[in-house]
Amino acid sequence: MTDGIPRPKVALIAIGDELLNGQQLDTNSAWLSERLWALGWEVVNITLLGDHEDQIVEALAVQGRKMDLVLTTGGLGPTLDDLTRHAVARAMGVELVLDQAVVDWLTRLFESFGRTMNESNKRQALFPAGAAVLQNNFGTAPGFRIQHPGGAWMASFPGPPRELHAMFETELVPFLRATFPAVPEPRMASFHLFGVSESDFAAEVGPWMERAAMPRMGVCASGRVLKVRIEDSGPAGHESMRVFEARVAEFETRFAPAIFSRQDPSTALALGQLLMKESVTFACAESCTGGEIASRLVAQAGISDVFLEGFVTYSNNAKRDRLGVPQELLDAHGAVSGPVVEAMALGAAKACGARLAVSTSGVAGPGGGSEEKPVGLVYIGVAIDGYVQSHELRFPDRGRDLIRDWAATSACELARRALVARLAGPGTQKNP
Repeated sequence: MTDGIPRPKVALIAIGDELLNGQQLDTNSAWLSERLWALGWEVVNITLLGDHEDQIVEALAVQGRKMDLVLTTGGLGPTLDDLTRHAVARAMGVELVLDQAVVDWLTRLFESFGRTMNESNKRQALFPAGAAVLQNNFGTAPGFRIQHPGGAWMASFPGPPRELHAMFETELVPFLRATFPAVPEPRMASFHLFGVSESDFAAEVGPWMERAAMPRMGVCASGRVLKVRIEDSGPAGHESMRVFEARVAEFETRFAPAIFSRQDPSTALALGQLLMKESVTFACAESCTGGEIASRLVAQAGISDVFLEGFVTYSNNAKRDRLGVPQELLDAHGAVSGPVVEAMALGAAKACGARLAVSTSGVAGPGGGSEEKPVGLVYIGVAIDGYVQSHELRFPDRGRDLIRDWAATSACELARRALVARLAGPGTQKNP
């Protein structure tokens, strides 16, 4: 319910043999579900189908009579196994027609690439009769929108996420708002928490997560991050809004130390945004994470203003020669230790003049562990303005990739927290 109005129903149909045989993950349905929910719509059915025209026609016929909106992704390319447009036309009981304006657009697009358009690309200019074309500014496959005889609106998008996301926002969202003006966007608040287990969280919030609770609360765990959403699920009115706002304020107060973002579940993004906002220079020295921290940071536009250098010092010699880690520390404590990651962080900061630096060293497995230093043991060093501190983390042995992912996620958040503390005033950082 949104302000007492039932959410309109949506079915998603993801199309492609590659989705069924495991070559490609269906990330589009997850993204669409979350985005539609935020717009006041409810996804009640997600179907994965291969490139089989009869199966697609059957699914469209069924969902077109039940839903308010049916979205398909994939199957709009130029090859003979791209069958979505043909299936939609059959389900609608109409012919496919060639849109000459789209042919001309495709011709100009290929000319801008210095190429001649293949005859097969004209297939991408075929649309069910009566359909409205959805412009694609990031690829060669336009989408389209048409109303099913059963009442549902249908929209077909290409499969690449970059194309889908942009087309959904520019081509479909304005249409939905204009066509369904009575659907209000729900009042929601999102929080991303680091370092709180799902079970500890459940114990802390207690009845807040009961199914009948108002406002409604949901939680999703990924790695060491919890994504929490609070939604005003009560009837329209001032009292419902008051209860919602009070719950959000109480949640913020109760979990303040763990909340690192209200917008995005990436600790690297939260760190990067703070670095850029405060103009604080940064460096990283990575061993077990092997450049993962640097990769996540440089994905952000503008980070070059503050990210000075990243070191991947995998061997002990590299730690010694590139970062100045004393050989006696390596001999006495080993590379996977608090003293070594502290020296690594200080060395990275000194090497390029960064105010803040983070370092990692650990046993990611599957081999290399011991009783003293098992697989999953990771040390993270954080140096800021000459002060340094190390953190010992022990992750379950769930595979090399997950341990490296958890280590990078943790390192970014520990660095962010150190910077927040430093900006608030002199703290208790360990002085070398």
